[in-house]
Amino acid sequence: MINEPSLAVDRTVDRGDLRRLPSLCWKAILGGTFFAMGLHILLTMLGVGAGLAIFSPITDANPISHFNAGAAIVWSLCALVALWFGAVLAGRFSHSLHQGFVHGLLVWSLTLIITGLIISGGAGMILSGGMKILGDGMGAGAKVLSATVGDVAKDGLKQTSEQLGSFTEEAVQSIPTNSAPKASTRAKREVGLAVAKFFAPENSGNFSANRAAVIQALQVYTQMSEADAAATVDGWVASANELRSELDKAEAAAKQKAREAADQAARNLSCAAIWSFFALLLGLMVTALGGSYGARHALRHLEATGTRG
Repeated sequence: MINEPSLAVDRTVDRGDLRRLPSLCWKAILGGTFFAMGLHILLTMLGVGAGLAIFSPITDANPISHFNAGAAIVWSLCALVALWFGAVLAGRFSHSLHQGFVHGLLVWSLTLIITGLIISGGAGMILSGGMKILGDGMGAGAKVLSATVGDVAKDGLKQTSEQLGSFTEEAVQSIPTNSAPKASTRAKREVGLAVAKFFAPENSGNFSANRAAVIQALQVYTQMSEADAAATVDGWVASANELRSELDKAEAAAKQKAREAADQAARNLSCAAIWSFFALLLGLMVTALGGSYGARHALRHLEATGTRG
Protein backbone atom coordinates (compact mmCIF):
# COMPACT_ATOMS: atom_id res chain seq x y z
CA MET A 1 0.00 0.00 0.00
CA ILE A 2 1.40 3.34 -1.07
CA ASN A 3 1.38 6.00 1.58
CA GLU A 4 0.13 9.26 0.15
CA PRO A 5 1.95 12.39 1.23
CA SER A 6 0.40 14.07 4.20
CA LEU A 7 -1.49 17.25 3.46
CA ALA A 8 -0.89 18.61 6.96
CA VAL A 9 1.09 21.81 7.06
CA ASP A 10 3.77 22.25 9.64
CA ARG A 11 2.69 25.36 11.54
CA THR A 12 5.54 25.30 14.00
CA VAL A 13 6.93 28.79 14.42
CA ASP A 14 10.39 29.24 15.85
CA ARG A 15 11.11 31.56 18.70
CA GLY A 16 12.61 34.21 16.42
CA ASP A 17 9.33 34.52 14.54
CA LEU A 18 7.40 34.86 17.80
CA ARG A 19 9.64 37.68 18.86
CA ARG A 20 8.75 39.61 15.74
CA LEU A 21 5.00 39.44 16.38
CA PRO A 22 3.56 42.89 17.14
CA SER A 23 1.57 41.73 20.18
CA LEU A 24 1.27 44.00 23.24
CA CYS A 25 1.21 43.21 26.92
CA TRP A 26 -1.19 45.70 28.46
CA LYS A 27 -0.52 44.44 31.95
CA ALA A 28 3.13 45.35 31.49
CA ILE A 29 2.19 48.75 30.07
CA LEU A 30 -0.14 49.55 32.96
CA GLY A 31 2.39 48.26 35.46
CA GLY A 32 5.10 50.46 33.99
CA THR A 33 2.77 53.46 33.98
CA PHE A 34 1.81 53.15 37.63
CA PHE A 35 5.40 52.44 38.62
CA ALA A 36 6.53 55.60 36.83
CA MET A 37 3.87 57.72 38.54
CA GLY A 38 4.68 56.34 41.97
CA LEU A 39 8.41 56.78 41.46
CA HIS A 40 7.88 60.37 40.34
CA ILE A 41 6.00 61.15 43.54
CA LEU A 42 8.79 59.55 45.57
CA LEU A 43 11.50 61.54 43.80
CA THR A 44 9.52 64.75 44.15
CA MET A 45 9.22 64.22 47.90
CA LEU A 46 12.97 63.61 48.04
CA GLY A 47 13.52 66.88 46.19
CA VAL A 48 11.28 68.73 48.62
CA GLY A 49 13.17 67.25 51.54
CA ALA A 50 16.50 68.24 50.02
CA GLY A 51 15.28 71.76 49.31
CA LEU A 52 15.59 71.34 45.54
CA ALA A 53 11.92 71.30 44.50
CA ILE A 54 11.32 75.00 45.05
CA PHE A 55 9.00 74.99 42.04
CA SER A 56 5.56 73.52 42.84
CA PRO A 57 3.37 74.34 39.82
CA ILE A 58 0.41 72.12 40.73
CA THR A 59 -0.25 73.68 44.14
CA ASP A 60 1.36 77.09 43.70
CA ALA A 61 -1.19 79.88 43.38
CA ASN A 62 1.17 81.91 41.21
CA PRO A 63 3.51 79.45 39.45
CA ILE A 64 4.62 81.93 36.78
CA SER A 65 6.33 84.22 39.29
CA HIS A 66 8.32 81.30 40.74
CA PHE A 67 9.27 79.72 37.43
CA ASN A 68 13.01 79.49 36.81
CA ALA A 69 15.34 77.25 34.86
CA GLY A 70 16.87 75.52 37.88
CA ALA A 71 13.55 74.52 39.41
CA ALA A 72 12.21 73.40 36.04
CA ILE A 73 15.27 71.19 35.50
CA VAL A 74 14.83 69.53 38.90
CA TRP A 75 11.13 68.96 38.25
CA SER A 76 11.77 67.55 34.78
CA LEU A 77 14.63 65.28 35.85
CA CYS A 78 12.42 63.64 38.48
CA ALA A 79 9.79 62.95 35.82
CA LEU A 80 12.31 61.70 33.25
CA VAL A 81 13.93 59.28 35.69
CA ALA A 82 10.52 57.94 36.67
CA LEU A 83 9.44 57.57 33.04
CA TRP A 84 12.68 55.76 32.16
CA PHE A 85 12.28 53.10 34.84
CA GLY A 86 8.57 52.72 34.09
CA ALA A 87 9.34 52.16 30.41
CA VAL A 88 12.14 49.70 31.25
CA LEU A 89 9.73 47.72 33.41
CA ALA A 90 7.17 47.59 30.61
CA GLY A 91 9.88 46.66 28.09
CA ARG A 92 11.04 43.69 30.17
CA PHE A 93 7.82 41.91 29.23
CA SER A 94 8.40 42.25 25.48
CA HIS A 95 9.25 39.67 22.82
CA SER A 96 11.10 42.05 20.52
CA LEU A 97 12.85 45.38 20.46
CA HIS A 98 9.99 46.79 18.40
CA GLN A 99 7.48 45.67 21.01
CA GLY A 100 9.57 47.17 23.80
CA PHE A 101 9.75 50.43 21.88
CA VAL A 102 5.95 50.49 21.56
CA HIS A 103 5.52 49.57 25.24
CA GLY A 104 7.63 52.58 26.16
CA LEU A 105 5.58 54.91 24.00
CA LEU A 106 2.35 53.66 25.53
CA VAL A 107 3.72 54.12 29.05
CA TRP A 108 4.44 57.73 28.13
CA SER A 109 0.97 58.23 26.65
CA LEU A 110 -0.91 56.62 29.54
CA THR A 111 1.13 58.56 32.06
CA LEU A 112 0.08 61.82 30.45
CA ILE A 113 -3.57 60.81 30.25
CA ILE A 114 -3.90 59.39 33.76
CA THR A 115 -2.00 62.23 35.40
CA GLY A 116 -4.09 64.72 33.46
CA LEU A 117 -7.28 63.10 34.73
CA ILE A 118 -5.98 63.08 38.29
CA ILE A 119 -4.95 66.70 38.53
CA SER A 120 -7.68 67.91 36.13
CA GLY A 121 -5.56 70.77 34.91
CA GLY A 122 -2.32 69.43 33.54
CA ALA A 123 -1.17 67.17 30.76
CA GLY A 124 0.86 64.59 32.62
CA MET A 125 3.70 64.04 34.98
CA ILE A 126 6.29 65.86 32.97
CA LEU A 127 3.90 68.51 31.66
CA SER A 128 1.52 69.03 34.59
CA GLY A 129 3.64 71.89 35.87
CA GLY A 130 4.15 73.43 32.47
CA MET A 131 0.51 73.20 31.45
CA LYS A 132 -0.63 74.83 34.66
CA ILE A 133 1.79 77.65 33.97
CA LEU A 134 0.45 77.97 30.43
CA GLY A 135 -3.14 78.04 31.63
CA ASP A 136 -2.44 80.63 34.32
CA GLY A 137 -0.09 82.63 32.12
CA MET A 138 -2.53 83.13 29.26
CA GLY A 139 -4.87 85.04 31.57
CA ALA A 140 -2.23 86.68 33.73
CA GLY A 141 -2.07 89.95 31.83
CA ALA A 142 -5.83 90.41 31.76
CA LYS A 143 -6.11 89.54 35.45
CA VAL A 144 -3.41 91.99 36.46
CA LEU A 145 -4.87 94.76 34.31
CA SER A 146 -8.46 94.28 35.45
CA ALA A 147 -7.48 93.93 39.11
CA THR A 148 -5.27 97.02 39.09
CA VAL A 149 -7.72 99.22 37.22
CA GLY A 150 -10.56 97.90 39.35
CA ASP A 151 -8.73 98.81 42.56
CA VAL A 152 -8.04 102.31 41.26
CA ALA A 153 -11.69 102.72 40.29
CA LYS A 154 -12.87 101.59 43.72
CA ASP A 155 -10.46 103.94 45.43
CA GLY A 156 -11.55 106.80 43.18
CA LEU A 157 -15.22 106.14 43.88
CA LYS A 158 -14.53 106.13 47.61
CA GLN A 159 -12.62 109.40 47.47
CA THR A 160 -15.30 111.03 45.34
CA SER A 161 -18.03 109.93 47.74
CA GLU A 162 -16.07 111.27 50.70
CA GLN A 163 -15.49 114.53 48.90
CA LEU A 164 -19.20 115.02 48.15
CA GLY A 165 -19.99 114.26 51.77
CA SER A 166 -17.51 116.89 52.87
CA PHE A 167 -19.24 119.43 50.59
CA THR A 168 -22.54 118.74 52.30
CA GLU A 169 -21.00 118.93 55.77
CA GLU A 170 -19.40 122.25 54.88
CA ALA A 171 -22.74 123.62 53.74
CA VAL A 172 -24.56 122.50 56.88
CA GLN A 173 -21.98 124.22 59.07
CA SER A 174 -23.03 127.50 57.48
CA ILE A 175 -26.48 127.29 59.05
CA PRO A 176 -26.96 129.91 61.80
CA THR A 177 -26.66 128.49 65.32
CA ASN A 178 -30.09 129.78 66.33
CA SER A 179 -31.84 127.68 63.66
CA ALA A 180 -34.17 124.83 64.60
CA PRO A 181 -32.62 121.34 64.86
CA LYS A 182 -34.80 120.13 62.01
CA ALA A 183 -33.29 122.78 59.73
CA SER A 184 -29.87 121.13 59.90
CA THR A 185 -31.22 117.71 59.02
CA ARG A 186 -33.32 119.05 56.18
CA ALA A 187 -30.45 121.15 54.83
CA LYS A 188 -28.14 118.14 54.89
CA ARG A 189 -30.66 116.10 52.94
CA GLU A 190 -31.62 118.68 50.31
CA VAL A 191 -28.15 120.09 49.76
CA GLY A 192 -26.75 116.56 49.57
CA LEU A 193 -29.24 115.64 46.82
CA ALA A 194 -28.43 118.79 44.86
CA VAL A 195 -24.67 118.23 45.20
CA ALA A 196 -24.93 114.56 44.16
CA LYS A 197 -26.98 115.50 41.09
CA PHE A 198 -24.59 118.31 40.17
CA PHE A 199 -21.42 116.16 40.28
CA ALA A 200 -22.92 113.02 38.76
CA PRO A 201 -21.00 112.23 35.53
CA GLU A 202 -24.19 111.52 33.61
CA ASN A 203 -25.47 115.05 34.37
CA SER A 204 -22.41 116.87 33.02
CA GLY A 205 -24.46 118.12 30.06
CA ASN A 206 -26.72 120.16 32.36
CA PHE A 207 -23.91 121.93 34.20
CA SER A 208 -25.47 125.38 34.35
CA ALA A 209 -28.91 124.21 35.47
CA ASN A 210 -27.52 121.89 38.13
CA ARG A 211 -25.14 124.58 39.37
CA ALA A 212 -28.02 126.98 39.75
CA ALA A 213 -29.96 124.32 41.67
CA VAL A 214 -27.11 123.84 44.15
CA ILE A 215 -26.75 127.59 44.64
CA GLN A 216 -30.48 127.89 45.28
CA ALA A 217 -30.39 125.00 47.76
CA LEU A 218 -27.57 126.69 49.66
CA GLN A 219 -29.51 129.95 49.75
CA VAL A 220 -32.74 128.32 50.90
CA TYR A 221 -31.51 125.73 53.40
CA THR A 222 -28.27 127.27 54.74
CA GLN A 223 -29.25 130.96 54.41
CA MET A 224 -26.15 131.81 52.37
CA SER A 225 -26.15 134.87 50.18
CA GLU A 226 -26.19 134.29 46.46
CA ALA A 227 -22.59 135.49 46.12
CA ASP A 228 -21.36 133.23 48.95
CA ALA A 229 -23.29 130.27 47.56
CA ALA A 230 -21.87 130.80 44.08
CA ALA A 231 -18.33 131.14 45.47
CA THR A 232 -18.81 127.97 47.52
CA VAL A 233 -20.04 125.99 44.53
CA ASP A 234 -17.18 127.23 42.34
CA GLY A 235 -14.73 126.15 45.04
CA TRP A 236 -16.33 122.73 45.08
CA VAL A 237 -16.03 122.47 41.30
CA ALA A 238 -12.32 123.33 41.43
CA SER A 239 -11.74 120.78 44.18
CA ALA A 240 -13.66 118.08 42.27
CA ASN A 241 -11.72 118.80 39.08
CA GLU A 242 -8.43 118.52 40.97
CA LEU A 243 -9.45 115.18 42.45
CA ARG A 244 -10.58 113.92 39.05
CA SER A 245 -7.23 114.91 37.56
CA GLU A 246 -5.35 113.02 40.29
CA LEU A 247 -7.51 109.95 39.79
CA ASP A 248 -6.89 110.05 36.04
CA LYS A 249 -3.14 110.14 36.67
CA ALA A 250 -3.40 107.25 39.13
CA GLU A 251 -5.39 105.22 36.62
CA ALA A 252 -2.86 105.87 33.87
CA ALA A 253 0.00 104.85 36.17
CA ALA A 254 -1.88 101.70 37.19
CA LYS A 255 -2.46 100.74 33.56
CA GLN A 256 1.21 101.25 32.75
CA LYS A 257 2.22 99.10 35.71
CA ALA A 258 -0.26 96.44 34.64
CA ARG A 259 1.13 96.43 31.10
CA GLU A 260 4.64 95.92 32.46
CA ALA A 261 3.44 93.05 34.64
CA ALA A 262 1.61 91.53 31.67
CA ASP A 263 4.75 91.78 29.52
CA GLN A 264 6.77 90.01 32.21
CA ALA A 265 4.10 87.32 32.49
CA ALA A 266 4.21 86.88 28.71
CA ARG A 267 7.97 86.41 28.80
CA ASN A 268 7.69 83.83 31.58
CA LEU A 269 4.89 82.15 29.68
CA SER A 270 7.05 81.89 26.57
CA CYS A 271 9.85 80.28 28.57
CA ALA A 272 7.40 77.86 30.19
CA ALA A 273 5.91 76.91 26.82
CA ILE A 274 9.34 76.17 25.33
CA TRP A 275 10.31 74.20 28.43
CA SER A 276 7.08 72.20 28.28
CA PHE A 277 7.55 71.33 24.61
CA PHE A 278 11.11 70.06 25.01
CA ALA A 279 10.22 68.31 28.28
CA LEU A 280 7.45 66.43 26.49
CA LEU A 281 9.70 65.58 23.56
CA LEU A 282 12.47 64.40 25.85
CA GLY A 283 10.02 62.33 27.85
CA LEU A 284 8.85 60.64 24.66
CA MET A 285 12.41 59.78 23.71
CA VAL A 286 13.27 58.53 27.19
CA THR A 287 10.30 56.17 27.39
CA ALA A 288 10.93 54.82 23.88
CA LEU A 289 14.58 54.14 24.68
CA GLY A 290 13.66 52.74 28.08
CA GLY A 291 11.19 50.31 26.56
CA SER A 292 13.77 49.13 24.01
CA TYR A 293 16.39 48.78 26.73
CA GLY A 294 14.07 46.63 28.84
CA ALA A 295 13.15 44.50 25.82
CA ARG A 296 16.83 43.96 24.97
CA HIS A 297 17.52 42.62 28.46
CA ALA A 298 14.43 40.41 28.26
CA LEU A 299 15.63 38.90 24.99
CA ARG A 300 19.09 38.25 26.41
CA HIS A 301 17.52 36.50 29.36
CA LEU A 302 15.42 34.32 27.01
CA GLU A 303 18.46 33.42 24.94
CA ALA A 304 20.47 32.56 28.03
CA THR A 305 17.64 30.44 29.38
CA GLY A 306 17.26 28.64 26.04
CA THR A 307 20.97 27.88 25.87
CA ARG A 308 20.97 26.34 29.31
CA GLY A 309 17.96 24.23 28.40
